[in-house]
Amino acid sequence: MLLNISSVLGRQDSVHFGSAVVAILLFAFLGLPLGLAPLSLEANGSVREYQKNLAGNYVIGIGTVPYSPSPGMVHFASYVENRETKLRYPNAEVVLTGLGPVTDEQSQLVIEAIRMNNTVLDPTYYELNVPLNHEGLWTITLEISVDEGSAMTVFEIEVLETNPVVPILTLMTLLGFLFILGVSGRAWFREYRKKRS
Repeated sequence: MLLNISSVLGRQDSVHFGSAVVAILLFAFLGLPLGLAPLSLEANGSVREYQKNLAGNYVIGIGTVPYSPSPGMVHFASYVENRETKLRYPNAEVVLTGLGPVTDEQSQLVIEAIRMNNTVLDPTYYELNVPLNHEGLWTITLEISVDEGSAMTVFEIEVLETNPVVPILTLMTLLGFLFILGVSGRAWFREYRKKRS
């Protein structure tokens, strides 16, 4: 249907438009699953909401990107705040460990201790990318150490499989909208050229 777009629009230059649409669709549907997607997940620390726990004299917050994690790479961002002064620590040592759900292959999935690094733009936030490859409830432990002392707190992160139909419908709607916009723009441009000549 897309290859025969020139007969629908009745113009020879529409073949170029149809070829571009076909190329974009082929790349989107074949290129991304075949490994042309980025190999790593990068995030900027734009966490929508933090879970907060009180631990000793500290408020420790943790958030994820995406907000509702699905199996795969998950970006964690955290901060350590003094409970009384509300100041955040740029020099804390933050270590993340975790236990995952029980799976058929193993008794329980384990995330070994990994140190979280300061962010470039705001050193009071600490970030880390961790693969959470199985669906279920993950128990994430943050151990913090600052000049005044140390603390530990536990968070629960629910990893759920996403519905693949919603992104596909969104993509199809977007492509349909762009197609209609392109055909309308082409028709407008044709009328504009007729008026000028």
